[in-house]
Amino acid sequence: MRQTLTTHTIKLTTLSPLHIGAGDEHILSPYCDYVQRGDSLIYIDTKKLQAAMQGDKGFVEAFVKGMRQFENNRSTFSLDHFITKILGQKIDDFTARVVKIEGDCKKAHIRRFIFTAGKPFIPGSSLKGAIRTAVLVDWLLKNKKGEEELSKIRAAVNNHDKKKAKEALEQMNPEQSCYGSIDCDVFRHLRISDSELIDVSHLMVGGMKRVALPSEKKKKQQQSKIPQWSEVIEKSVETEFSLSMTTPFDKTGFDFLDHQSVTKLFPIVNTIFRKSCKRELVKLNGIQFFSYFTGFYHDLIDCIDELKPNEAILRLGGGKTWFDNSIGLSIDSNEFGTVKLFERYLDLLLGIETSSFPATRSAIIKNNLPVYPLGWVKLTLLKN
Repeated sequence: MRQTLTTHTIKLTTLSPLHIGAGDEHILSPYCDYVQRGDSLIYIDTKKLQAAMQGDKGFVEAFVKGMRQFENNRSTFSLDHFITKILGQKIDDFTARVVKIEGDCKKAHIRRFIFTAGKPFIPGSSLKGAIRTAVLVDWLLKNKKGEEELSKIRAAVNNHDKKKAKEALEQMNPEQSCYGSIDCDVFRHLRISDSELIDVSHLMVGGMKRVALPSEKKKKQQQSKIPQWSEVIEKSVETEFSLSMTTPFDKTGFDFLDHQSVTKLFPIVNTIFRKSCKRELVKLNGIQFFSYFTGFYHDLIDCIDELKPNEAILRLGGGKTWFDNSIGLSIDSNEFGTVKLFERYLDLLLGIETSSFPATRSAIIKNNLPVYPLGWVKLTLLKN
């Protein structure tokens, strides 16, 4: 049998702010990389800045001395002051780009969005990982072999010997049972490219915080005191990527792979991410502090219910919960068992003793309120 490759073009539209980090080595510093002016961040061309100081020992010494000045454990150095007063030049002379910011970052470090050639993009690995997880959860809940695997997990959780139960769970590998071992993983027949580069005008910087849900012990919402300022792609931004499928030599057990069909794949993704939306809505509903979130999830569920077979909703990047990254939605389900059984699973594998896990949500904060959950996108199959 000859193996063929079918490639589809997919449009991606952001439905909420999206952050996919470039890594710890790509952090913008207020001491050499940017200056804030109102609701804008001016990114500094560091090569031009270095060139302006080169050959003048006084400028270099002033820069180094300023970087070493601290008061109450905070640096008093101002890049704006150094450029305009010490170098005697304009900020515009060193401007690499201007990015919008919501709020005052107070000279915080800023996490960059993953980029290449200076422009952000959506990694194909992030897209494939989200789709792969959704297919796995669907397989556990609906496929006969998946149900058998879920029964094994349930049996292990039910074992009264906690040590043996934990050992049994740790030895299980539902992902391998679903897709096969690494050397013959059927998901190798699905390939997803990185997206097209996104114009930097669609970047903004927002303050991301972890916001705790109220509990019996803590009746009020609490936020992490220091936000993680991060570059995010704004909502309603569009880009495209390629999704390709190769003809498998043998049946994989997945119709969308066997028939190289996106319209058979997307309904699976929608079913699972609808479960994620529904869970979030149930957990956050009635909490006034999260009123923006609940409104968003009501609208998103309505959107999913109206999708065509060539459309899908999924979640990417920073801000996802454990349920978006694991088989959690199959464990926290009627098919698996009771709430107590789910709590025991969490306790055995994660050392968590409550079904209200996760107890926090990541959000873009505006006026001290969480206004958007992060990472929701829509996929649309385009005609090739």
